[in-house]
Amino acid sequence: MGLWEIIKGEQPGLINSILHYENRGQFGEYSTEFALTNNNLDGDFVVLKNLYIPSAGKTTEIDLLMLHERGIFVFESKNYSGWIFGSADQLQWTQSLQGGQKNHFYNPIRQNQTHIKALAQYLGLPVEAFTSYIVFSERCDLKKVPEDTKAVVICRRPKMLKHLRYMLSAMPVKYSHADIVAMAGKLKALTEVSAEVKHQHIEDINTKCPFCGSTLVLRNGKYGAFWGCSSYPKCHFTRKVE
Repeated sequence: MGLWEIIKGEQPGLINSILHYENRGQFGEYSTEFALTNNNLDGDFVVLKNLYIPSAGKTTEIDLLMLHERGIFVFESKNYSGWIFGSADQLQWTQSLQGGQKNHFYNPIRQNQTHIKALAQYLGLPVEAFTSYIVFSERCDLKKVPEDTKAVVICRRPKMLKHLRYMLSAMPVKYSHADIVAMAGKLKALTEVSAEVKHQHIEDINTKCPFCGSTLVLRNGKYGAFWGCSSYPKCHFTRKVE
């Protein structure tokens, strides 16, 4: 957390941080939402959070969505520390910590692509209409990650607004106020789903492959037990046992 960013109103102060710090993941999402909604951006826009988008008989959850007059931005927050390594086509990225410990997590570019495909279908828009923002914690160092493109931006949270302002300045106005209101109205219900839908979403995350939707099965490998896709070798998704 940077003092200058707090003074500028781009990051929450100490009191707000304490009030919203139930866990690091939740705080990361709150910090991103704070930056987007605290009078830091120009233009006509609406920010929605925690949307459960229907997709192939289940739901996929979007952390934050900004419907802006110049584009639609889908945010995925990652609150990791350490060094981060990954490429666009890798299944898993790597977090490297002091002492040599390495952890792996699902490629966030692919993760947000899944969100965008579901959202595009729900709104009846092409996937090209959306921009993916992968926002990492200020506590990490992005050692080797893909370069930014028009479709995907990967950044640390303190640099997010700078990236976003620059991108918006180069984009023409695409949506009217009426367009934004209409899209927000259609999506609002997806932020107010029942406890049953949320429970089923968590159940699907724990038991279904995010790549193909097949059942995950417990397997044993060289480094111990892991969850693997039952469609292997067609699908190579794996997840460590928590």
